[in-house]
Amino acid sequence: MIEELTTVTIHRKTCHIYRKSDSKKGSISENHRLPVFYWGIGGGERASAEAVVSYLKKQAPDANFLLTAYESENWNDDFSPWAAPAVFGKEGFGGKANDTLKWLTEYCIPYIEADKPEIARFSVGYSLAGLFGLWVYCECEKFAGAVSCSGSLWYEGWLDYVRKAAVCRDEKNYIYLSLGDKEEKTRNRRMATVGGNTRKVYTMLCENQKNVEGVLAWNQGGHFSEPDVRIAKGIDWILRHFDV
Repeated sequence: MIEELTTVTIHRKTCHIYRKSDSKKGSISENHRLPVFYWGIGGGERASAEAVVSYLKKQAPDANFLLTAYESENWNDDFSPWAAPAVFGKEGFGGKANDTLKWLTEYCIPYIEADKPEIARFSVGYSLAGLFGLWVYCECEKFAGAVSCSGSLWYEGWLDYVRKAAVCRDEKNYIYLSLGDKEEKTRNRRMATVGGNTRKVYTMLCENQKNVEGVLAWNQGGHFSEPDVRIAKGIDWILRHFDV
């Protein structure tokens, strides 16, 4: 069995990579696909990757998968699909998600999957990166699903985008959405829409689509309550429901 968390630089981005494989129980053969998770995190957040890996090693000890946590140095720009004004503070959103997706498809994915067998890719993220994870799934057919935890689905123009995306895949896909039960209880009018928007996105991407297995999970607490645990639960759900 091979288990390790390594840190590398892939085309100027810091990435933390966890590989879990077992040559005996649950091994990957030519008839099985390896789940590969691409998770966008903030700069200097290796500890988050370690926490999620620790959780998964306990909860899914027999699961084979690969996790790549890649760091963002400009959160509001890297994970926003289009430019938008600030909703709190003074920092707006630069809308450079296309650049991040290009880095994923042209540099990160080829590096990570160079010597891998058949795989199934999943985009993962929390908060604005959770919005990005769903956007990646909608934009890129190379992904078989997404884990979006406490996603910033209040984002301006997001519901219209999902309505027009019309995601339809031939193979089975998997969507995990989660939200804290206190997140929509805020005085910020834009951010207060997160609960209703998350419910609508679940309906559009899961209930109204063929070949999609999805869940909307509710957690106790607000936006900043146990983000690493929420991410780990999402990945664990995919691993338990994924049909190789």
